Amino acid sequence: MCLLTYEKLITCSPLFHVSILAGWAGRKNICQHVYFNELPREENSLLLINLSEDTLPLLEEAVSNSNCTGVLILSPKSCNLPSSITDFAEKIRKPIVALPNESGEALYMRINEIFSLHERKLLSLLKNDLVTYWFELLSQDGIEHVMERLIMFLGQDIYVFTNKKKYIPLISSKYSDNDFKNLKKINANSGQKNSPFSIVQNEKAKFFSYTISNSKEIVMGYLLFEIIGPLEDFQLHLLETTVPMFNFYYKQIEVTRQVHIKYKDQFLSDILHNNIDTESELIELGRMMDIDFTSQPFVFSMNITGQQMITNEIIMNIQQLLVDNKMKEFNIYSTYLNHQIVGIVCPTIGSSVIGSNIFNEWMGNNQKLISNHYPDLQSVIGVGRKYESNIDIYKSFLESKIALQMEMQDHQSTGIIYYENLGFIRLLSYINNDLLRDFSHQYLAKLEKYDIENETELVHTLTIYCAKNGDISRTAEDLFIHQNTLRQRIKKIETILEM
Repeated sequence: MCLLTYEKLITCSPLFHVSILAGWAGRKNICQHVYFNELPREENSLLLINLSEDTLPLLEEAVSNSNCTGVLILSPKSCNLPSSITDFAEKIRKPIVALPNESGEALYMRINEIFSLHERKLLSLLKNDLVTYWFELLSQDGIEHVMERLIMFLGQDIYVFTNKKKYIPLISSKYSDNDFKNLKKINANSGQKNSPFSIVQNEKAKFFSYTISNSKEIVMGYLLFEIIGPLEDFQLHLLETTVPMFNFYYKQIEVTRQVHIKYKDQFLSDILHNNIDTESELIELGRMMDIDFTSQPFVFSMNITGQQMITNEIIMNIQQLLVDNKMKEFNIYSTYLNHQIVGIVCPTIGSSVIGSNIFNEWMGNNQKLISNHYPDLQSVIGVGRKYESNIDIYKSFLESKIALQMEMQDHQSTGIIYYENLGFIRLLSYINNDLLRDFSHQYLAKLEKYDIENETELVHTLTIYCAKNGDISRTAEDLFIHQNTLRQRIKKIETILEM
């Protein structure tokens, strides 16, 4: 005979509204009989009691009575029980629960009815009441409170996943997000034909995985709970009552995700401009948009130039090309800012730090693809440094822009310029461009004008001369001219610049 547990009992209307006061042990407590305002005379009995000063001694006696396996208190207001009663109930794991605003006589008859249905294996007839309850609880108190109740009903922690098998952290748990990313399926189902259950495991435990599907058999998500014994019919019936509610919840998630995708560019802009306060906020917002941030991200900025007009369609096509052509070692999240394509590169779980050789190979392939699609366009990429913390992504973004500004220095013939390879040249990026132009005009304007009017290359000669630290021999060699010719040019430059 399958005995009725308190865990099953409180899944029946109206007992799923009870508050747990002390001693809850769920399926470890058996209930076969009910007594109203009198001490139980049979084993495995529930005491139903109207709490008052007169009945308090009965409650105290019932907690220590061997026939009584639990107490259900009826009270129009919150119960403040003596600590001696609750402490003892907690010690011996005897449940004391409270249900406000219910008639004792009516509830006594209802519990007897539940016992009768259970004996005839018809308890599932009460399923619709619990389905309604989950919707009411979700609407009134939110998904977190739903999870608290479901965990209490089921007797163990339960974990929620999207249809893309991404963990939704609704409860505090001994398992981390990384634990759930390493799950492996053991078999197709739990051994029962057409069962919605399958069995999965990680390095720490095995879990039942319960599939939530809608009326069109489309998978909406999954519920996982650790295997601590054989799968019970009660567990299946209980989870069946949650399916409509979870379908509604998953639809809410999807609607929210679609809304957030529309604002993905704004979200990425906020990250790149340091408009997000904490790393936890960044990770949570990213999860809502299916963006998985991991350690040591970095940013690249891509400048597209060419004779043809660069339309929004071209920019979107190039962004999609970058995403479609991504490598297994990293994820890429792209946006378009200040006339540049900007990408945040994050290593995938289990990947080591992305080296410049991997990135160069990937970006080189993308540059070839861009050239194949748009032969008239050229691309130059500036790359920022890697940072341990996601919240520092904005620093890498600034560095990628600085690397692009140094494009004129031609540090890398591949068209990929790394900020960390710029050396002292990057210090120039912190000087105002107007100041640089003013300085250049003050000292070089006459020389530039002379070159234009006389078709000479004195500015280029001076550039090489400075780059070779004033070495006549090496400068002449680079310019393919005689040393005396170089000396004549330098004399001319001194005359023109009056220095």
